[in-house]
Amino acid sequence: MTTAVTEPPAQESLFTKDARKLVWITLLCLFLQVPGQTWSADPQLPGSIDTHQLGFVQIDARPWIGWALVTIGFAVAGFVVGVARRGAARWDQDRVLALGLAGVVGVTALVWVLFIVQWQWVFWAVAHGDLHPFTIGDVSSSVHRLEGAP
Repeated sequence: MTTAVTEPPAQESLFTKDARKLVWITLLCLFLQVPGQTWSADPQLPGSIDTHQLGFVQIDARPWIGWALVTIGFAVAGFVVGVARRGAARWDQDRVLALGLAGVVGVTALVWVLFIVQWQWVFWAVAHGDLHPFTIGDVSSSVHRLEGAP
């Protein structure tokens, strides 16, 4: 009777585990960017006061494909360069994947910082007479004057 020799199951490499984490964290970051890109503001027109409102500027932001492309670009670049650097003595695949992950998380943080800055900016700009302030992303604005306002 012969006994079959079974080979031990192959162990996943650290690179494979890290690449899988990179994919999941990239998807999570893309999901978290959506609320940071979806905002609206309705600042009052300059000269409005509590008792007499002249109108308002409606500003609406929607998710922008540019942020998604930059995020995915960091993840793909980290993976591709990581594959190319396998076995390197310096800047090995694990370090390169970590840098790709840092880029993905950094873009997500930037989206949220820009949300806060732009939201404050549009109120300040409209109060100072700029009815169509500069914003980044897919942002639309329209001016609504109330009846009876000059």
